[in-house]
Amino acid sequence: MKKICIVGMGNMGKAMMDILSERGGFELSGCEKSDDMNKKLEQAEVVIIAVKPQVFGELAKSITVDMRGKVVISIMAGIGIEKIKAALKTDKVIRTLPNLALKVGQSLTIWKTTEEIADDEKALAKEILMSFGKEMEVDDESKISSIGVVSGCGPGFIAYFGEQMAGFLMKQGLSEEEAEKVTRQTLIGTGEVVKRNNWNLTDMRKKVSSKGGLTEAGVNAMEAEGLGKVFEKGGDAALKRNEELNK
Repeated sequence: MKKICIVGMGNMGKAMMDILSERGGFELSGCEKSDDMNKKLEQAEVVIIAVKPQVFGELAKSITVDMRGKVVISIMAGIGIEKIKAALKTDKVIRTLPNLALKVGQSLTIWKTTEEIADDEKALAKEILMSFGKEMEVDDESKISSIGVVSGCGPGFIAYFGEQMAGFLMKQGLSEEEAEKVTRQTLIGTGEVVKRNNWNLTDMRKKVSSKGGLTEAGVNAMEAEGLGKVFEKGGDAALKRNEELNK
């Protein structure tokens, strides 16, 4: 039974702990700020780094355990493999990027390993990541950053768009509670329809947009205002921040 230590018991760390505990087959420990981190790391075979990228530098300085031989799985956005290797003095690194949907087993986790990761270690990592939903291994680390703008930041972007829809409803006279209920169910229902019918998003839009209808009018107006360009700017800003975190 593999011994796994999750460093960082925030939203993502706790969610992973819950999912892996329910799944079974691992000896798990979670490491919070008040814990003796080095004692827990010493006993672990797999270490999942689930802290915010902004604190990784200080965290790495406080690790005194020899990390060589341990498999390090990072879920930190913006922190590249080379930086992790240098900070933790180990070559066995797997960089991953799950998203918040792992809480319900629906994450798409992007991942890339170093060459030093053995086949059995890679299989173990894939097994862990599949517990969170779907996984996709990439051959180029740069893809993690670009894909992460959608898979990682996407839930926040979608929630922000939902806020705008709810805001529109409130301007039409609905209460905040009513607007929230309508918007939430619209987003939930849309995702479920796409999933069950396996439609691509263009198909979905076309099926809802009747010729000369309300949806078509709304989409055309948003397109004229440059909504697509606005998203590009948001994506570019996220990529720029990703580069800053890795310096």
